[in-house]
Amino acid sequence: MKKLLLMFILLFAFLVVSGCNNNSVNQIKADYFDIGFGQSVYEGYNKVDEETVQTLVKAYNQIEYRGQTNQQINYEKAITIKFIYNDQISGFLVIDDKGVFHLRDSSKNYQIEPNNNIYEQAMEIYNDLKKQ
Repeated sequence: MKKLLLMFILLFAFLVVSGCNNNSVNQIKADYFDIGFGQSVYEGYNKVDEETVQTLVKAYNQIEYRGQTNQQINYEKAITIKFIYNDQISGFLVIDDKGVFHLRDSSKNYQIEPNNNIYEQAMEIYNDLKKQ
């Protein structure tokens, strides 16, 4: 019984220390963001309302991914988002229409879970900024 208890404690400690490796992004905050598609980049500072910023931040914070992929990002259809909080970059995302993405803190590509619609949201926001 003591061995079983000890093994359970060690397993629990390992999971706590390792963070259970849940394949989700580090949570961010943002005051505004810059968004780009292809060669065009639009600055969101004083052009995007707080609700839109927080909607995109929420979508970013909910990103879960299947793991690393060998697929390359299709930069012709990729959206780049740079999140700014207190005048510092808090997050960075490049994602294409197939859900292949990478983050600021990684050069590896990952595959987003299909239930996340951040690409569609970002494309809509990009198109709205483009019209302004």
